[in-house]
Amino acid sequence: MHFVFINPPRKIDPNNIWSIINSDHPPLGLALLSSIWDGQGHQSQIIDAAALKLSIPEIVSRIQPDTDYIGLTATTPEISSAIAIARGIREKFHDMKIVMGGVHPTVFHEDLVRYRFCDMVVRNEGEAFITELAGGTPLHLIPNLTWRNQQGEIIINPDASTYVELDKLPFPAYDKLPMHLYHSTPGAARRQPSIGMVTTRGCPGHCTFCFSGMFGSRIRFMSPPRIIEHIELLQKKYGIREISFYDDTFTAHQKNVADLCRLMIEKKIGLSWSCFARIDTVTPELLLLMKKAGCHQIMYGFETPDETILKNIDKRTAPEQFQNAIRWTRAAKINIRGAFMLGNPGETETGLQKTIDYAKKADIQLAVFNITTPYPGTAMYNTFLQKDSLLHQNWDLYNLGEPVLKLDTVSEEVVKQYYYKSYREFYLRPSFILRYLLSMRTFSEFSIHTSAAFKIIVALFRSRFGALADRTPQV
Repeated sequence: MHFVFINPPRKIDPNNIWSIINSDHPPLGLALLSSIWDGQGHQSQIIDAAALKLSIPEIVSRIQPDTDYIGLTATTPEISSAIAIARGIREKFHDMKIVMGGVHPTVFHEDLVRYRFCDMVVRNEGEAFITELAGGTPLHLIPNLTWRNQQGEIIINPDASTYVELDKLPFPAYDKLPMHLYHSTPGAARRQPSIGMVTTRGCPGHCTFCFSGMFGSRIRFMSPPRIIEHIELLQKKYGIREISFYDDTFTAHQKNVADLCRLMIEKKIGLSWSCFARIDTVTPELLLLMKKAGCHQIMYGFETPDETILKNIDKRTAPEQFQNAIRWTRAAKINIRGAFMLGNPGETETGLQKTIDYAKKADIQLAVFNITTPYPGTAMYNTFLQKDSLLHQNWDLYNLGEPVLKLDTVSEEVVKQYYYKSYREFYLRPSFILRYLLSMRTFSEFSIHTSAAFKIIVALFRSRFGALADRTPQV
C-alpha cells in the first residue's frame, strides 16, 4: 500500500512579524510515521508543502493515482489549508482515504469526519495507528481512531491504553524531506545548517493556554544514547552543525539532560545548540554543564512579571524565580531568549507596559512577544468559549499576532497596539543594536545574526508603518 503524508502550508499575513522571522523545521511526526509504514513493507511519500511553498494544485499534482491513503497533519492555524488540500485531492481522486491527525483534528475529530473533510482522524499519537494499519488490523480495532463506516456512521474507537516508548521509534525518514530548506528561527542558531529536534513528549507545566491532551499526563524522554545516535546521523548524513531542541521543556528531567551533556562532551560531538526551558527546571550546575556541551541559548517562557496574571494562567512561577534563572544562565555565559505574552486574562494597559519594561531591563539578549492565543482544547479556550468571550473562531488568525480574547480589562485594539510597541521598544534601542553587533565572535556568526536582525527590523518597520498596524481583528 502507498501512503502520502502532507505537511500543509500555514497562511501568514505578509505584514505579520512571523512571516519574516519564522523557522522552517521538518515535520518530524510525519517523518516518523513514514519510517514506520515503510518498515512494514509498504511505500510512502512526504510532501512538505510548508517548506516547499507549494500551492494546492502543485500538491495534488505530486500525488500518484495508485495512492491508497493521504495523511494530513494540522495545528489550528493550518487547519484551513489542510481542509482545502483534502478538497483538492477529493476532486481529483475520489477513492483515496484521507486521514487527518495533529492537535486541532484531535480536538475536532467528530466534526471533521461528520462533515466529510476526511474519512478518519487519528487522535493523540499516531504511531500505534500507523503500525496497526500497516499490519492489516481492521479499522474498528485500531485505537485512537475516529472514522466513518460504509453505512456513514461515525465510529469513535477507544483511546490507546499506553503511549509509545520514544527509544523504540525509528529515526524520522529524513531522506524523504527537503533537508536543504530547513533552518532555525533567526537569532536562535549560531551556525548553519541547523535543524529542529524533539526528544521528549509532554510538559511538567499546567498552563491554561497549553493543550496537554495529545501526549498524556506523564512526560516521556528519549534516552541520552539514543539522542546521540540521532545527532550523529544528522551530522554525518546531512552536515548539521546546530540543533534547536523544540521540546516543550527540554530541562524537565535534569539528570537526563546532564547525562546527555556528558555524552556530548565525552564523544566530542562538536555541536552548538539551543533549547526551551521553564525557569523552575534549571540549576547553576546544570547550566554550566549545558554550556560546556555546546548550549549557547535558552528560551524561557516568562510570559509576564505580573504575579496576579501568572496565577490566572496557572504558570506556577514567580518573578523572583525569573531573576535566579537569568542570573544563573548569564553566569554560565548562555544567552537568553525571553518569551512574553500580551493580553492575558486580567491584563491592563499598565500591565502591558510593565511587561515591555521588564523585558528591556532584564539581562536577556532576545525577546519574543506574542498575543495570548489559547488554542482549542486548552483550559483558557474552553473558559472563554463558555463565557462567549472569544472574538472569533477564524483559525487562520490564531497566529499569535491577532487578538482572540474579549477581555474586560483592556480592548483588543490596545493589545494590538502594545504588541507592535513591544517589538519596537525592545529591538530598536541603540543599546540593543550595539550589544548585538559586539556579541558576534566570527565573520560567519556576524553574517548569520546580522541577517536575522535585519529581518526583524524590516518586520518592525512593516508593522509600524504598514496597513496592519491600524487594522482591527476580523470577527
